[in-house]
Amino acid sequence: MRESEAHTLPNGRILSYAVYGSPVPKTTVFYFHAFPSSRKEGKLWHTAASKLHIRLIAPDRPGMGNSSPQANRTLLDWPKDVIALADHLKVERFYIMGLSGGGPYALACVKEIPKERLAGVSVVSGLYPIAFGTAGMMLLARVVLWVGPYMTGLLGGIMDMAMGKAARDPDPKVLEDQIMKDIESRPAVDQAAMKDDKNKEAFIEGTREGLRQGGQGAAWEARLSGSPWGFELQELDVGEGGIPLALWHGTGDINCPPAMAIKAKEIMLQATLHMKEGEGHVSYAFRNQEEILGELIGASDS
Repeated sequence: MRESEAHTLPNGRILSYAVYGSPVPKTTVFYFHAFPSSRKEGKLWHTAASKLHIRLIAPDRPGMGNSSPQANRTLLDWPKDVIALADHLKVERFYIMGLSGGGPYALACVKEIPKERLAGVSVVSGLYPIAFGTAGMMLLARVVLWVGPYMTGLLGGIMDMAMGKAARDPDPKVLEDQIMKDIESRPAVDQAAMKDDKNKEAFIEGTREGLRQGGQGAAWEARLSGSPWGFELQELDVGEGGIPLALWHGTGDINCPPAMAIKAKEIMLQATLHMKEGEGHVSYAFRNQEEILGELIGASDS
């Protein structure tokens, strides 16, 4: 486990990343964190990745964690960074998994990275285009996605005041107490998953690191996720003859409503949709890591 790695990209930006999982891996998975979060969220998958002989590479997106900001970045800029990091690590073929707000970036990689290099993709509790509708989405998430595209700077300031200052407080309990209070409004199944000692540290430290530079990186994420993505899901070549794609979603998700995942599956007919009754936004990921990772790395191995 290495949590403070960095690679200098050709344009001079720093791409920070963590390495989790097996010290003697058979394959590599790139893990895209939620927002506001960071590479340290990847620790949630360390045990499962180790058991499955996976090296899990978790990069910070620009402006979060230790990664340099990237002015005017788009979703379709991210695959270039992923390829640069894969080349640096001498990884020819790999898998990708995106959680929540990491989902759009995983799908951008399906659009831009050829199947000769991208072996399979999983989107877990993913965010899909808001044009699919936000019915069933909790109000705070809806407001962030509505405001992000139009008042990005203001949203960044608000996010910094709301959580960034707590994240940078010398006393780590300040952020922990705030997060534990905030999750009281979540479904019981998500509360239980986030309070579980197996998950709590990685969830909190991922958030802490994600806001170390302030709220602007996370606000830009909201801007990109709440705007047209620069590609349509029907453009993605998935399934037989393309890139294997699995969508994992709980019926009790109020961050990214399950109707979004159902709509995505209707568009990407050859994607596989796993819809689990009663699971919430984070509980599905936190409690089913081996199943999710296991199917991912087996997706194109048969």
